[in-house]
Amino acid sequence: MPGCGSCLRRIRLHFALAALLASPFAAPAAQSGTSTLVLTVRDRDSGEALAGALVVVGDSSATRGMTSTSGRWEGTLPPGRYRVRIRMVGYAGYDGHVVVETGGSTLEVSLAPALVPLDAVVVTAARREQRLADAVVETRVLSGREMARNGAADVASALVEQGGVQLDGGVPTGTGVQLRGYDSRRVLVLVDGQPLVGRVNGNLDLSRLPIAAVERIEIVRGPQSTLYGSDALGGVINVVTRARGPSRPIIGITVGTQGRREATAEWGWSRGGLSLAGYGGGRWIDLVPGLAGDPATYARRGDGMARARWEVRGTALALSTLGVGERQRYRIGQLYQFSDNVQGSVRLSATRRVGLARLSASYGLSSFDHLSRRSTLAIPASDSGAMDRQRLQMLEVTWNGVVGRVLVDGGASLRQERIAAERLSRHRLSLVTAEPFVQVTLQRGPLSVVPGARFSYSERWGRFASPRLAFLFRPAERWAVRGALGRGFRAPDFKELYLAFVNQAAGYAVIGNPELRPERSHSLSLGAEYAGERLYVRLTGFSTRYRDFIETTEPDPNGTYSYANVARGRSAGLELEVGAALGGLRLDGGGELLRSRDAMTGTPLLGRPLHSGRLAATARLPGGMRGRVAFLYAGRTPLARSGNEVARWRGGFPRLDLQLNRELSGGMSLGVHASNVLDRRMGEAWPGYTGRQLALQLRWQIGAGAPDDR
Repeated sequence: MPGCGSCLRRIRLHFALAALLASPFAAPAAQSGTSTLVLTVRDRDSGEALAGALVVVGDSSATRGMTSTSGRWEGTLPPGRYRVRIRMVGYAGYDGHVVVETGGSTLEVSLAPALVPLDAVVVTAARREQRLADAVVETRVLSGREMARNGAADVASALVEQGGVQLDGGVPTGTGVQLRGYDSRRVLVLVDGQPLVGRVNGNLDLSRLPIAAVERIEIVRGPQSTLYGSDALGGVINVVTRARGPSRPIIGITVGTQGRREATAEWGWSRGGLSLAGYGGGRWIDLVPGLAGDPATYARRGDGMARARWEVRGTALALSTLGVGERQRYRIGQLYQFSDNVQGSVRLSATRRVGLARLSASYGLSSFDHLSRRSTLAIPASDSGAMDRQRLQMLEVTWNGVVGRVLVDGGASLRQERIAAERLSRHRLSLVTAEPFVQVTLQRGPLSVVPGARFSYSERWGRFASPRLAFLFRPAERWAVRGALGRGFRAPDFKELYLAFVNQAAGYAVIGNPELRPERSHSLSLGAEYAGERLYVRLTGFSTRYRDFIETTEPDPNGTYSYANVARGRSAGLELEVGAALGGLRLDGGGELLRSRDAMTGTPLLGRPLHSGRLAATARLPGGMRGRVAFLYAGRTPLARSGNEVARWRGGFPRLDLQLNRELSGGMSLGVHASNVLDRRMGEAWPGYTGRQLALQLRWQIGAGAPDDR
């Protein structure tokens, strides 16, 4: 076939790059004796030292590490000539060479800020490492360093500033997100690739996840059921925790209005093929998601993360853990409401590389305990409340490699979900699901076509197939056109199937429906982007038809509600993202227009803003300071309907945020943050309503600036 040689070479090149960045490294073979190589990495425009940049020295055998707060990395190598690669989210990569002399050598590298880091390595779009530029589906990468610098304390507060992402939820469910008109129930959230349990009334509270533990967040919009199964109708949000900690411990302290107090600590250690990273912290604030409340309102959280990785001779073992303990208190009428939550996630994986092929096996456990209580006193009785325990175990095997002349990504997962809750017809339930999946990449010149499919089998709700066809056309290095046509689904959850709740005081009951079928959607998206060094533009159109959505039915004569597959309709919209770099000034913004219709009533879907937008400007200021201004707007939103009319709307919500940061001597940095400066207030219980917040943040890398860290 004409062009097949070029096709195979390009596929191997793309796959080899991922293998290069993730493969085990050993010391280079060499001449007798060793020398010291010192690298310093800086921002090309500002001259600012870049901490946390990944440095890889060597080729077939290599050593790697992360730069310190002063932008410095030091390694011991035999004299010789080495290839040097440097990668950092938010910057264009560096690829060059250095000669290590007998007496030691130094190298200073300046990275150019990139509006879109096309060289960044992502894992969510294809279930393997690949360059962002090669992702066949639309993917956005958010740097944990940048989100923390902008004052975000948790994943929810970081996502709210992103285009096409809207807040969802409220009291007591917490802060979730919407993507492309799909609510939190239909957006899959992963931590290090592991699905996260912990939904309350269908909503997953992302304010529980601390930003200080996050290396990056990958957002993939549109149905991703082909690769991830249930709940991925609107897209996937993958929270990737820090794989490597700082070379020296970092301590952070934040204080602010509304009782905000935070303390964090980060650390790291590496030697040879073994690396460890850890984080611990506490967060306190007199707010709960969607309710500012009174002095009785607060959220208290303690959290921690640990990761370990060992690489040797083509094999890598990795362990990641994340734990959060939380208490929320707020008052409704004369009663105090309490929510005690314990969130945990553990993932153990093993990866073996042979040539261009990679075989990986992983075991993941996600757990969530939710205790809901109420009392007339400020402290609940110790023996009161309703407990909800959720568990998800998943065993997964994946294989990536070249078969003939195509790149194949395939695998299978076996998952068991368990729940123990008093409000179910059967207090303890278990659900087992088996899911094989495969996709292939067919490439010819600038065109990549990726068909794929997943087959899901559940012992309770039956079978479902999720095919998808996606393509990437890159006529030039900076231009790309992406499109996808796919089928998605969401399986009914335990409570929709088996809830048995009776409120005698109010005179009603809610009963689950074991006959529910999975929700279904068919989606089409098409987008084009230009990603230059100084200008970035992406425009995407999407259209989705959905049916069998699960909703609460009207009550019967006895006042009993249930669930049924009744809703169907259509959503369509346009998303625009733009960015520009003008010297030391960086602008980024965008907007979304959304048109949704419920086919039963002809009215818009509830809780979805009809339009939204954002604009942010970041600039260097005199005195070594960095400033940022961000304006966000969520448009008019339907909240309730009566018959075929929208009965209640929420007005537009403007939000203005300001940040000012300055690097100090001795490894210290200071930040001042103000969010919702306009102090916009709303009568609705909505996560976007927090009132004005001011905060002061201090970070200190212990020992930075010492003679061996300059």
